Amino acid sequence: MANGVSIGGTRMTVFLCLAALAPAETADAQTEPGYMVQSEFGDPLSCDMMAQGIFLVWWDIQNDLSEEAAVLLDSMSAYRQTCLDSLEMEDPPNPQDGYYFNVYLHEEGDVFPDGWACGVGTDCYGYPYMTLPIGVLGNWMTISHESFHVFQYSSDAPGFDDVDVFWYIEASANWFAAKRYPCVPNAFLEAESLVRIPQVAMWLGYDNFPGYYPENWQRYVHQYAMALFLFYLTEEVGVPTSVVCDGFYNGDELQMLLPQEYLCAEVGGEELREHFMDWAAHMTNDFDFILPSQRETAEEEWEAYADPDDDNEFVQVYLDSGSGGWYSPPDSLTTTAWSFNTYKVLNQSDAAYSFHLVGDSLGSEGEPSYFLGRVLVRNAITGASIYDLEMTGDTEGSVSVEVTEADTALCLIVGSLPEAFEGAEQLFHYQVSIEKAATSVGQTLRRRPPAARLDGCRPNPFGSMAVIEYVVPAGGSSASLAVYDLQGRLVAALVDGPVAAGRHDAVWDGRDASGEQVPCGVYLLRLQAEGTVDLGRLMLLR
Repeated sequence: MANGVSIGGTRMTVFLCLAALAPAETADAQTEPGYMVQSEFGDPLSCDMMAQGIFLVWWDIQNDLSEEAAVLLDSMSAYRQTCLDSLEMEDPPNPQDGYYFNVYLHEEGDVFPDGWACGVGTDCYGYPYMTLPIGVLGNWMTISHESFHVFQYSSDAPGFDDVDVFWYIEASANWFAAKRYPCVPNAFLEAESLVRIPQVAMWLGYDNFPGYYPENWQRYVHQYAMALFLFYLTEEVGVPTSVVCDGFYNGDELQMLLPQEYLCAEVGGEELREHFMDWAAHMTNDFDFILPSQRETAEEEWEAYADPDDDNEFVQVYLDSGSGGWYSPPDSLTTTAWSFNTYKVLNQSDAAYSFHLVGDSLGSEGEPSYFLGRVLVRNAITGASIYDLEMTGDTEGSVSVEVTEADTALCLIVGSLPEAFEGAEQLFHYQVSIEKAATSVGQTLRRRPPAARLDGCRPNPFGSMAVIEYVVPAGGSSASLAVYDLQGRLVAALVDGPVAAGRHDAVWDGRDASGEQVPCGVYLLRLQAEGTVDLGRLMLLR
C-alpha cells in the first residue's frame, strides 16, 4: 500500500477536513504541508479519493481503485522528485498556491464529463489537472509522459509558447518516459515516421500543420517521434539531461528563443548540426542505437496505422548504378528546415561511387541555406560505415567511396540545417549527383582513419602465400584478422587474441579453416581492434 491517505465511507466529513490532515509522505520519505481541496469535477458524494504529496486522485465511487491509486501516487511522486531535483523544473501552480493537483481516473458513463481522454487540461479555477482513463493504469510510458506535462505547466519562457514549439512539449515528455523506461519495447512507438517522412521540418506539430499536408498518422505523430532525437542527444552524444528541460525555465538571455533555437544555443549550432546528421544516419541504419524490440515495435506501429501512400523513405533508389546526372527532388519531397532526404544505391559489384551535393543559396522564403551530407555504407560482414561529405561551403560538398560486392547498400543522406527556426513550409532546394566507376582489385577500401589499420598485402594478387601488414596502436589489445569471401562467409581466421602495439605481419596460404585450398578469386580482409574495423581485399591466382 502506498504512503497515502485513502478517503472512503464518511467522505463528506473527511473531504471537508482533508487540508488539515497530517502531511502524507512522498516516495523519498520527505514530508510536505497539507493542501486544500479544490475541484471542478470531483465531489465527496460521488467520488472516492486518495492523496499523497501534491497529488489527489479521484475516481467514481462505483469503482474500487484504491490499490491502483496507491501505486499511481507512488510513481507520480517519484516522477515529481526527478523533475524537481534532477531536471530543475517547477511544481504546477496548484500546490504553489496551496491546492492539491487533481488527477481523475475515468471511464465512459462515470460521474466525470463525457469525452475525456488522456491528458492535462485547465479547470475553471485556472489550474491544471490530469485525466487518465482507467485502462491506462499500469501503462507507465503514458503515465510518465503525462506527468512530465504537469511540470512543464509553470514554464516562464515566452519562446516556449508559440505555434512552432508544440513539438517540443510532446517530444520532451516522450523523452522523459523513455529515459525512465529505456528497455520497454514501446518506448519509441512513432519512430518509424522519422525515416518515412524525413523531409518535414523538425518542429512539425499540431499548431503549425500546413493545410496541404496529408492528414494521416505519420504526419501527426512526428512531434512525438522527435523524442528520439532528444534521446540520442542525451544517451548517445552525452548532452546533459538538464539541457532538455532548462529551456522551460531558462535565463533572461534565452527567454525569447524557440525550443529549436534554444537547443542550438545550448548545444552549439555546428555541434547540433553534426549530431542531427549522425542521428539521421544511424536511424537510416535500422535505428542501430535502440533495442531490436523497440525497432520492431515501431515498425509494427507503422504497418498498423501509417498511410502507405505517404512513404518517402527514399527519394530515389538505384540498382547497381549512379543517378545518371544531376537530380533535384520535387517540392513534395524536398527538404524543409532541419530535415533530410535519403537516396539509396543497391550495390552488386566492386566499384567507386562519388556523391555530389549542390544546394540553392536561399530557401523558398529567402532564408540562407545550409546543407550537410552523410553516406552510409552497409556491409554484409562488418555492418555499417558512415562518411561525411566534404563541404566546400554552406551548400556544396562531395565524397568518394570504394566498395565491394559485400557492400550491399549505400545511402546518401542530404540534410537541410539552416539558421531558420520558424515555419514548417519553407523549402530548401538542392541537386545531387551519384557517379559510379570501376575500381582496381588491389586497393584497400577507403574508411575513416581507424585506430587499427591494414597497411597492405604483398604480393597482391598472390599465388601461394600473401603477407598482410597491419597496425595496432594500443598495447595488449584484443585483435582479430580474418578472411571472408564476397558473400560474407568466414574463410580463415588469421589473428584472434591479444596483440602488442605496433606493426605486425600475418600470413595466409590460400586455405580455409579446414586446410582445404580455396578457389581463385577476390577475398576480403577484416581487421578489428580497439573497437574499430578496417577492411581490405586481395586476389588469389594460381
